[in-house]
Amino acid sequence: MANPGPATQVTVNTESPRSFAQFIQTIAVSITPTSIATATTTEQSFGANGVTQATATTGILPGDVILNVNPPSLVAGVGLVGFRVDTSVSDKFYLQWVTTTTTLTPPVGTYLITVARIIQSVTTTPGTFSTLPSAIVTAS
Repeated sequence: MANPGPATQVTVNTESPRSFAQFIQTIAVSITPTSIATATTTEQSFGANGVTQATATTGILPGDVILNVNPPSLVAGVGLVGFRVDTSVSDKFYLQWVTTTTTLTPPVGTYLITVARIIQSVTTTPGTFSTLPSAIVTAS
């Protein structure tokens, strides 16, 4: 019986030649939220350009996406229900809380915020797929 030679395997690369997430990073931001009225939902802004509570520079840019926020502790009756980045102002992001039956203050301390920076196309407006290239050319 003849030796058929070394085993070979061909794997087709199905990954896109372009990545949409440039990087994902978790930053630590010291936050002092203000109190939230009874049974309401309130959004407060933070960062060096935040209106509600000015904090240190975070490096967050318009077009970044907050993936997760980890508060330093929990306060019974108050919950973190949303977060977003300002779409036009650097170093400004928003956290949204809801309270139950009494006026409460969210926890004060260092929040861990996971941020993704997306590769921008021709425009900095998120969600405008019309500005993406119609074809991606790779070197062979």
